[in-house]
Amino acid sequence: MRRGGLALCSVFVLLTGSPVVAQGTSLRLPTLAQVKPLPPLPRLYREPNPGFLHDFKLSVEAGYSLTEKRRQPTRLRQSSVGGQLGLSFGIGQIGFASFTGSYSRENIKSTILAFPLSMDAGADALGFDAVIGIAPVPFLRAGVLAGVGSGSSSYQFVGVAAAPVGAKSGSFRYGGFVGATYATGRWSVNLDAAILASRHRQEYDPTNIPPVAHFGSTIGMLTLSTTYDLTTRLRLLASLTVNQVLQEKIAPAERGLDESWFTAQIGAGYMLTERWEITAKGTTWLSNQRMRYSRATLGASYKF
Repeated sequence: MRRGGLALCSVFVLLTGSPVVAQGTSLRLPTLAQVKPLPPLPRLYREPNPGFLHDFKLSVEAGYSLTEKRRQPTRLRQSSVGGQLGLSFGIGQIGFASFTGSYSRENIKSTILAFPLSMDAGADALGFDAVIGIAPVPFLRAGVLAGVGSGSSSYQFVGVAAAPVGAKSGSFRYGGFVGATYATGRWSVNLDAAILASRHRQEYDPTNIPPVAHFGSTIGMLTLSTTYDLTTRLRLLASLTVNQVLQEKIAPAERGLDESWFTAQIGAGYMLTERWEITAKGTTWLSNQRMRYSRATLGASYKF
């Protein structure tokens, strides 16, 4: 239907854009060979003869985030600078997959209940995530996701003549998702539901009490998102996610997550060519009674 519509548009352009002719001159419709479809959106570019693995896209993203506690007896201000590298591709007629690696450097200023003293910390965090799914029809999808993470940190009480306390952490996460897309004209609307479970283990130096902390959560997420093609190259995007904590194991000296909150995101993407796109996004939490969170990112992707 899209090709037919584009062809009809081309016919209309050829007729209305013809030069004015003398009265009495007959106009002839263009031959079928002369009718050419309008060029598609650059982001819809596909390889002409894809193989079993196809539509590869390499993406990179760098960002800054800030997390702060709200209305809690303990204090936290954690800033993060980092980035991620991802690869996504199609599998056969209905499958898709993506793999993402990430790194961040954390700068933490906080207090804890046991010792109401200011504490500074620095941490390095690594992560790897994988997503595998199917789209039996173009507008429906479902899949699973899994990931692992690791980190190392060093804590130091401010103004206290004591050696820093080191810690090693490990985590894993897993979940599933289903989603649907409705596209019309320049608009595309998506509705996705997901459940994500995460489990964390943090092991401290022998001088710390407790020596090991275990914590984690299971969160349900419902996301409504939309994109709008402002031009053939520039698209705008926005999304709103409802987050609901389904289960949680709280770390020692912590109060845990808020029961529910929203995540809002806005952004834009610009196609430099049919293969290159640059993006900018901003994300924030809304109606969260215990934490503030915001993040800004810049990214680029290449199709090959």
